[in-house]
Amino acid sequence: MPEKSNYILPFPQVVRIEPAASCNFKCIHCPTGLDMSPTGIMTMETFERIARNLEAVIAKQGKPLRVIVLYHGGEPLLNKHFLEMIRRSKKLAKLVKTVTNGSRLSDEVIEEIIDSGLDYIEISLDGISAEENDRIRLNPAGATFESVSGQVISLIKRRKEKNSQTPAVSISNTQIPETEEQVSEAPHPPQHMLDRFNEVSADITYNPNWALVWPGMPIKAENRPDNNFCDHVENTISIRSNGDMVVCCYDLVSKMPMGNVLETSIEDIWNSKRYQDVRKAIDEFNPPELCKGCPVLYKFKPMVKSDIFPRK
Repeated sequence: MPEKSNYILPFPQVVRIEPAASCNFKCIHCPTGLDMSPTGIMTMETFERIARNLEAVIAKQGKPLRVIVLYHGGEPLLNKHFLEMIRRSKKLAKLVKTVTNGSRLSDEVIEEIIDSGLDYIEISLDGISAEENDRIRLNPAGATFESVSGQVISLIKRRKEKNSQTPAVSISNTQIPETEEQVSEAPHPPQHMLDRFNEVSADITYNPNWALVWPGMPIKAENRPDNNFCDHVENTISIRSNGDMVVCCYDLVSKMPMGNVLETSIEDIWNSKRYQDVRKAIDEFNPPELCKGCPVLYKFKPMVKSDIFPRK
């Protein structure tokens, strides 16, 4: 780590911007769905303030950012300015990515997303069966595994019709294990999902993962972490919909805001004393309370089915 005595770091090349902190789903394994997280929609004025800050950084470093992720804790397609945010971000970074629950991927939105130049889209479909997905991903819109997966297929087919290479499509599949011991092996895409996407299998990738206990949730953690390095506080910036710059992408509950971009420049927040103190604490194996139990620093602790499904 450069300048370790005061923990000042170069500006990171990955910036996460949250178009919407609100979500139209009530997923039972997510802090946003569990109403633990602040809600709201980012205004275009706030986004423009962020963009101008980033333009100043880009001018100084002489090259665009590596990645802008238009996502944090909510559903980005709830923001009516989302397509405009994509186009603006394309001028700031080499790659622009988003994550969505897929419920708003109408034919019209699919067309707009392809035309926007978005590089990468990750759609969430959870569980090890269609039924479990629908049980986990509660939502008033009635979006099901069948309906969302159908629109994913439509997106891929329409992209081909338009001779476009983007956006690349990935399925994020969170699986909730029966026991903690089950996570000794990496999860695999469930068979029902492979079957559903069989006709577009060459144009889709999978990101299966075990459900984690999010930082901020009540957990038991060892006093001393296993690791003292966190890439998130050294190489990534996360900005919430209200302009708060939170300590990392795992802070879905806004427990540790580092500053607000409407009041202070992103560069100044990034190397503020508050951020430096967090980096120092992690380096000294004494992370802040929010980080206690985080899988980046501690042995991975999954959320298991008995944590979220009521016992019969």
